Amino acid sequence: MQIGYSYLQRLRSIIGRKLHVTINRRAALTGLAGGLVLRRTEAFSQEANYPSRTVKITVGTGAGGAADTTARVAAKVLSDALGQNFVVENRPGAQGLVALSSFVKERTDGYSLFMLASSQAVLPALYQLPYDPVNDITPIARLTVASVILVVNPELPVKSVKDLVDYAKKNPDKVSYGYQGGPIQIACALFAKLAGFQPVAVPFTASARVTTEMLAGRLTYTVMTGEQAKPLVDAGKLRALATAGKTRALAFPDIPTLEELGYPAYGDGWFGLIGPKNLPKPIVDKLYTAFKDHYYGKQPQHTLVARGMEPADEGPEAFTAFLKANIARWIAAGEQLGISKVKP
Repeated sequence: MQIGYSYLQRLRSIIGRKLHVTINRRAALTGLAGGLVLRRTEAFSQEANYPSRTVKITVGTGAGGAADTTARVAAKVLSDALGQNFVVENRPGAQGLVALSSFVKERTDGYSLFMLASSQAVLPALYQLPYDPVNDITPIARLTVASVILVVNPELPVKSVKDLVDYAKKNPDKVSYGYQGGPIQIACALFAKLAGFQPVAVPFTASARVTTEMLAGRLTYTVMTGEQAKPLVDAGKLRALATAGKTRALAFPDIPTLEELGYPAYGDGWFGLIGPKNLPKPIVDKLYTAFKDHYYGKQPQHTLVARGMEPADEGPEAFTAFLKANIARWIAAGEQLGISKVKP
């Protein structure tokens, strides 16, 4: 059987086209695989060489507060340990909501970090947040605990929590507390609700104003960190009645906890370093290792303790578990008080 010349030509053309497509497909797949390997190699190199430039740590409050102080100590520790500059940037507003809402959108390369405060853990109890407070971040290390102290003006005839409750029930029109949003608002309101009295709540835009009004005797009580309270209590300008944590504050060892007096503990303040969602584990581990080697139990942490703060030592896993429980507790407290979440 003879096969025509034109048929052979067409057959050769078809085979050639198929062979060409196969070769091109193989080349494309090879190039794709090579590209993936190259990008992975580059990512590994970047993580291994991290940090290779300046790293920013954002603080959601103004300069001079406990969060800012902790952030600046942390920045110094990391700069010395890792050989690159870690700088602090303050972005105050709405208890850190403004800064944190922006931060969760940052690149996950480790060059943008955030000093998370307990006041931001309260935000889910107050707002319909535009981000997930747990899943849109990467906890790295909890660094500091700030004991929360219930204080009154020393001119009042009040020397104990029982005295305060009795005074408040006998003088309902004279009792008020000041707060600057977030945890102080919930803590003061929850204490009053559980104690059975109804004070006047007075909001302020800055915690310094609350302190000023307390010292002037225009407020009955408030809660503040041990760092804030200690110099004022030592000077006789305020009287400390109790601490809100589960254990007594190091700065006030003779002051009972609310739990000792029969009231639920609503917890201490705290500060910890976080990164954006999906921060690579090698970067997380490098940062936490720097804290383990140069901060926990060392002079930088002792410096903060001397200022009235208390030590904390939690890595990524422990900090994540703590954060989830802390947020859940504040949400439950907000619901107990009937707080309606609002859109920011």
